[in-house]
This record gives sequence, structure tokens and C-alpha cells, in this order.
Amino acid sequence: MNITLKKIIEITNGSFLGSTKYLENIISSITIDSRSQKKSDLYISIVGKKLDGNKFSKEALNNGIKFAIVSDPEFHFDKTILVESGKKALSNIASYLRNLINPKVIAITGSNGKTSTKEVLVSIMNNYLSQNQLLFTEGNFNNNIGLPLTLIKLENKHSHAVLELGMNHSGEIAELTKIAKPHIALITNIGEAHIQNFKSKDHIAEAKKELINYSDHLEISILPKDDYYYKFLAKDNKNSKQITFGFSKEATINCKILDNSTILIFTPEESFEVKINLLGKHNIKNILAACACSYALDIPTKIMKKGIEAIKPYPGRLEIINSKGGSTIINDSYNANPSSMKEAIDVLSSIKGKKILIIGDMAELGNDSNKYHQELGDYIKKSSVDFTLAVGRHIKITMQQLDKNAFWFDTKDKLLKKLSEIIDTKSIILVKGSRHMEMEEIVSKII
Repeated sequence: MNITLKKIIEITNGSFLGSTKYLENIISSITIDSRSQKKSDLYISIVGKKLDGNKFSKEALNNGIKFAIVSDPEFHFDKTILVESGKKALSNIASYLRNLINPKVIAITGSNGKTSTKEVLVSIMNNYLSQNQLLFTEGNFNNNIGLPLTLIKLENKHSHAVLELGMNHSGEIAELTKIAKPHIALITNIGEAHIQNFKSKDHIAEAKKELINYSDHLEISILPKDDYYYKFLAKDNKNSKQITFGFSKEATINCKILDNSTILIFTPEESFEVKINLLGKHNIKNILAACACSYALDIPTKIMKKGIEAIKPYPGRLEIINSKGGSTIINDSYNANPSSMKEAIDVLSSIKGKKILIIGDMAELGNDSNKYHQELGDYIKKSSVDFTLAVGRHIKITMQQLDKNAFWFDTKDKLLKKLSEIIDTKSIILVKGSRHMEMEEIVSKII
């Protein structure tokens, strides 16, 4: 990124009190962290629920950052640009760079599997494109701050961008889509994630479909053929070509499971065998979604195979860890919702050994929280799990559905004490819960 300060002022519709001699200064890096050790050229003040970034603008300049964008007139002085909103200014700069560089943009959303699908696709594309041609979302930078922060890294060398779009309320995907302007839109599935902020899964499906409805540049939409909401997602989608993925033979990209670590993937023209390192049928769907996108980009199947086989589990997402004591831990502590809980339990059930399930609350389920936690108990009861240990206020409802080898605790320390009584070298331990439960604390104490 190389933009003059004058252009930044124009893009953000800002007011600058500094000397005109600064207007031709080049802005090549932007930060929202006033403590940033990297000497950025521009600090943007973001006003959040807990912190007001405006209050740190002087600190940013004192730390060597050249200029600052503020939204509070109290902090408007030499070397600052006054705007209506720091978030809006960041989005405007990101949109400008997106239009200027104009890479082929792939946007991914869905209730589950966004990050895993993105990681597989990035692995494939990095084997296909020349070095440094691909820009992609890192970590969980998938919201109205994270997406622009990704896009402001765009440079002329970037021919493609893979962007993850998250949401927790209606209209958020539309907002992000208008910034990203994707050529290819991929929806992984429709589930219960963040249902607390929606009336039903129908409303979640409508919100996810904003990725298609608000994509003026859309060329191809990639949809989950096996999903209950497939027909809704595909309906009235006449402005783009459709490619589907799933286990159904009717899907454009489908597969046959050969064994626990091998699948045969079918495209309309050919098939190819792939060794996979990710656990669970849901991860096979994520792989198929990435292949569907690769197919849309005309990437050869030999490149797809190479990229898929290079993928290792993402930390905290069905990550296999061999403990010092000899037991095997499946660390799926990153997050949880009803669908992903059931998928993880299916993985645990498929592995030989003493199956120990350690679970915490599922969050953001709203008025249906009791129902979903009760259904989880019924699901565990029908599984081949040997022991279930739980911590959390809501998960207590789950445990009330179980009649044997089920233990609820009000603290993690008490849970760990019970675990020490039943764990052995043949134990397979799955740890999962919503983000706020911080179930990784349990993982760290048993590895």
C-alpha cells in the first residue's frame, strides 16, 4: 500500500489541520494499535464497547506513528485527520485499495467450517499461484474491523484474495460484502451459531445469503448441496454460475470415503484420491468446498491433491495431541455450537479406546439454549462415549439427560481431579466448549 496523505483525507472525507507540506507524504502502513512496535505511518482510532481509540492517538504519535485518524474533535490537532467514524474510515480505505488493486476475490461465510475451508483453499492456491500472489484472512480477522485490516495489506503483487466473513447479527454480511466485492461467494452451511441474535435458523440463512444478494461483482456462487437450506440459497440466484459440493452424487464436487484417512473426490471431468489429515465428515465437506472453489478457478486436480495433503489440523479445531501420560487428546476447544458439538462427538465415537468427553457450555443460543443443551444430552446418550465430564451453568441441563458415567462440576479444577481418577494410556479425550468457557485451560493441564 502506497497512498498519499492527501488521498487518505479524500477517501475518508476527513478534515486536516496540519501543514500542507505533509499532504504528499506516503502512507504505506496502517495500525489500530497505538502501542504497535512496528513504525506505522497511520493510526486509526477505533471506538469500541470498552475502549475509545481516540484517547490513545497522542500516544500513537509519541510512539513514532506519523499521523492519526480521530473521530473526536477533542483530539483533533496537527498531524490528525478528523472523520465521522474511525471504523468507517478504515472501511473506506480498504474499499479503495480493493478497487485499485482489483484482485480476484473469494469470500467465504457459513455457520461452521469457514476457517477450515479457508485454510484448505489457501493451501491449494499457494501451490498454484506464484509466491506472494495470494492475500488471505489470518486468524479470526473476519468482522467489520478484521476484514478491512486484511484488505489494507493489498499490494500490486496480489492477484487473488481469500476472505473469511463472519457475523453475529443480520446485515453484517451485507456490510462486509460491500467492502470485499467478491467474484466468488462460498457458503459452507447453515447452522445454529449466534442463533441468540436471530429468531430462527431461517433468519440465519437469510443473513448468510447476503453474501450472494449484495455481491455486485459476483461471477460464481458455491453452495452446500446436502444442506437443508440449499434450495433457499440457490433460489433467485440468476446472476452467477452455481457450483455445488457435498456427499450427494448430484453435487458438482462430491466424494467417496475409502477409509478413515482417504477419500476419492469427483469433479465433472475426473476423480482423484486424496490422503486427509483432518478428522470428521464435516471436515471432508470443508475439503470439498475448497475443491469446488478451486474447480471454479480452473486449478488442476493434482494441485488440489497436493494442497489438501499438506493441511494439518488448525490449533483448537479437532487438533490431535499426544499427552506425556500416554493418552490422546482431541483439542476442539476453540468454540462450540449444537452442530459442531455433534460433529466432534461423532469423531470421538469413531476412534478406538476409552472415550472421555469433556464439555462446557454452548453460548449465544438465546431462548432455545435449554432445548439445544437437552438435545446434546440425548445425542451423547446414543453415542459410544464412555465418560462425560462437564463444567458450566448451561451444560448442567445436558448432564441431566445422562444416566451413567456422567459428572458435572462447578469448577475446572474439580473436573480435572475426577479426570485424573479415570484417565489411562488408552484414553481418547475430547475437549470442547464455547469460546467464553476457555476450555483450552483444561487442555493445557492434561497434555
